[in-house]
Amino acid sequence: MAILGKIRSQGLILILVIALALFAFIIQGLLTSNGAAKASSLGSVGSTELDREAFARRVETTMQQRGAGTSTVQAVNSVWDAEVRDAVLNMQINEAGIEVSDEAVKNQVKSMYANAPIFLDENGQFSEIKMNTFVADLKNNQPERYQLWLQDVENAADQAKQTQFFNLLKSGIIGTQAAGEMEYRLANDNRSFTFVNIPYTSIADSEVEISKSEISSYIAKNESKFKSEAQRDIQYVVFEDKASEADKATMKSDMTKLLSSYEEFSENTNRTETYQGLNTVEDVETFVNSQSDLPYDGSYLLTSKLPATAKAIAALEEGSTYGPYEDGEHMKISRLEDKKTIMDSVQTKHILVAYAGATRSASTRSKEDAKKVADSIFATIGQSNSKFNAKWDYFNENTEVAKGEDIGWVVYSGNARNFAPGFTKFLFENDKGSVGISESSFGYHIIHIQDTKAPTEAVKIATIAKKVEASKATGKQLFTDAQKFQQGAAEKDFTEVAKEFTLDVKPVKNLKAMDENLPGLQRNRSVVQWAFKEGTDIGDTERFETPEGYVIVQLTRKAESGLMSAEEASATVTPILRNKKKAKMIMDQITATEVNDIASAQGLNARAATAVNRKSPTIPGVGEEPKVVGTAFGLAEGETSKPIAGEKGVFVVKVTAIENAPDLGSYKADANEVANRTANQATSKLVEALKKSIEITDNRSTFY
Repeated sequence: MAILGKIRSQGLILILVIALALFAFIIQGLLTSNGAAKASSLGSVGSTELDREAFARRVETTMQQRGAGTSTVQAVNSVWDAEVRDAVLNMQINEAGIEVSDEAVKNQVKSMYANAPIFLDENGQFSEIKMNTFVADLKNNQPERYQLWLQDVENAADQAKQTQFFNLLKSGIIGTQAAGEMEYRLANDNRSFTFVNIPYTSIADSEVEISKSEISSYIAKNESKFKSEAQRDIQYVVFEDKASEADKATMKSDMTKLLSSYEEFSENTNRTETYQGLNTVEDVETFVNSQSDLPYDGSYLLTSKLPATAKAIAALEEGSTYGPYEDGEHMKISRLEDKKTIMDSVQTKHILVAYAGATRSASTRSKEDAKKVADSIFATIGQSNSKFNAKWDYFNENTEVAKGEDIGWVVYSGNARNFAPGFTKFLFENDKGSVGISESSFGYHIIHIQDTKAPTEAVKIATIAKKVEASKATGKQLFTDAQKFQQGAAEKDFTEVAKEFTLDVKPVKNLKAMDENLPGLQRNRSVVQWAFKEGTDIGDTERFETPEGYVIVQLTRKAESGLMSAEEASATVTPILRNKKKAKMIMDQITATEVNDIASAQGLNARAATAVNRKSPTIPGVGEEPKVVGTAFGLAEGETSKPIAGEKGVFVVKVTAIENAPDLGSYKADANEVANRTANQATSKLVEALKKSIEITDNRSTFY
């Protein structure tokens, strides 16, 4: 009651408080709404906003099209490049007022779906009727998917406009007579000269100092070359998630138990049961599949291909067991089932009888009918080589019923893995001259073994394999150690703590916001995201759980987008400035004016270059030197140049011969070459130029 009395007595104040609270709520809502609107944009290209949801759909489609090997970041980058390209081009297309007909859009859609199975007729050809039926069904029954289809049509219209835009661009590019003559002269006018090259390496780098201010000055004069994205440097250590020696010893003990029969009390039957071992069990395949992480493989393995840890198996008697032994990431025990000599290489032809549903088959016959046809052909041939060849010749020319194919040499240790198992099984289990019938996913094969070579020993091994993994106790200790390291690194020097744990510190420099690969680790986007996360400061550490184990990362440098610092550009700029200074030092040493005299004074030999042109300005024994070759073309015969600061040193040249190609009546062929080359380069160069001329906002790293 007292509280209610206070409220009544302070009514005006209460009303004001509530009003302020409501006002704050409304303002927060507006701010949140605005923030949400911004958050929905993945970025912008000029005035074009890139919608996040539409972008995500394209990323998903790209990943589906490219398969499991494509990472999310790879797909994101690919779609981003395409979106930016389309945006800058569409801006130009709209300004130019380019339009395309409905027929052009229709043809573009047809080309986009030309190989889509759903639109192919019984002859494998694109069917416009099927496409129209499909679209009508979407419109009437699947409105959401129909909207996606309309988006595809809109994209097709954009592509058609771009095609027309580029065609117009290329049509305006011509090669003039003057351009053709210049192209001809660059390739065919030659100069021969003697020269001396005093290399920059003749002066030690330690003799030339480059200051930070000089680097900064160079950057300021060449800003366009030194614009940099935001970057981060990190260093990390890895606590590897791997089995300890104790874990391996336990695994060996457990697997040794599987070699022989043993007795063990079973809680399921409440009695002691006898269990078979690998060296006594009769149904080896079932036993292996019930115990192994890898399935039973009944194929033969060349003894030369046995891993080093399993070489001794080849010397065992059939039925003997071997192991446990470590092979890669598995602990194994093996039983030698059989030994035999096989031909490593088999030359063969076959007659294939396919059926509807077989791999790469266009046949409409049933599997049963195909079997009857194959049996009939085989019954006619028997084991006669001549009859096989006659049938093969016929079916090689007439493929309606069956198809004769010359396979050539199949190598057991090589390309045999590319053929169907049923096919190769016959090849390597039969002798030269054999004719037989075999089934595979492609259909029924009537096979003839024409020749064999390279007999070699092979073994059939039944192997139980279990992946070598850390035990729970090892994993627990690993987690504890990683925690201790992280705590220590937060208080002391990262490198010193790593020494205490005998771990190698691995630095990673110049990470960009959309990177995902770290040297020594698999794809690890989360580490990069953390490094660029707002609030992550230099010296901060973080622990990440990865397939390799626990990774402790420390941020060591932050650089935002803009011009590179002197430190960042040093690796690029220092050699340039150093060579400039070396060039001046070398030129100051040159007092003679003749090539031979200069060479003698420098302890060098004058050399000769014959028939050098400007299109390929390469000096024999030196490399590309366009400035030097260009200077030679500006000299008269017998004239000597002044010292030239080239790419690899200071040069002095003396022209010994001028060989100008004869004048042509027409330079049309060369002019056309210039025009075609320029047109082919125009599209990509235009897009890059447009990108530089417009403001692009990139928010990808916020969402991916």
